[in-house]
Amino acid sequence: MTYLTTGEAARILGVGVNTVKRWIGCGALRGLCTPGGHWRIANDDLYSFMREKGMNAPDQEAGDKARVKRGRVLAVDDDPAICLLCQAILDNSEFNVDFQCAHDGYTALMRIGSWQPDVLILDIHMPKPNGLEVIQSIREERSLDGMAIVVVTAAYDDVKVKHAVRAAGVAALLPKPISASRLLDVLGACLPWSAA
Repeated sequence: MTYLTTGEAARILGVGVNTVKRWIGCGALRGLCTPGGHWRIANDDLYSFMREKGMNAPDQEAGDKARVKRGRVLAVDDDPAICLLCQAILDNSEFNVDFQCAHDGYTALMRIGSWQPDVLILDIHMPKPNGLEVIQSIREERSLDGMAIVVVTAAYDDVKVKHAVRAAGVAALLPKPISASRLLDVLGACLPWSAA
């Protein structure tokens, strides 16, 4: 099953993102909430909603083909081996994505601004700025609200780290070493429906 972000659903419906969220909130439109608090709408549910409301729903199969776009995933880790692992996992998956890597927070922030990834895979323990500081900078930029952040860390069992990461509103927190199946499950929920 493929999923849309609230922004993608809003574009198809011709309404604002907040309207889509209100419809989900009142139960008119079925949506799934990610662990990071972002809504995803199954494309089948969106087309059913459109038909129920008498909206002009395009042919679903033709619409699906017309909207195929590659997702963008940026991994940020000061250990190049982690970036190579993430790339290998994605290269061997069925996801339709472009992948880039950055090895420090400054490069990551510049790449985020210029490339606008859909998903950020981010290590917490890096030289300045660390992962939490990168998240803080991202949260200050409203245009990046739709970007999902997946934190990977060797300090997964550290209660302080878990609290800080969850308070930052990330989509998922994964332990190192990275499990390919867990990473792919999370990316499947976070990527735009056309890339997953």
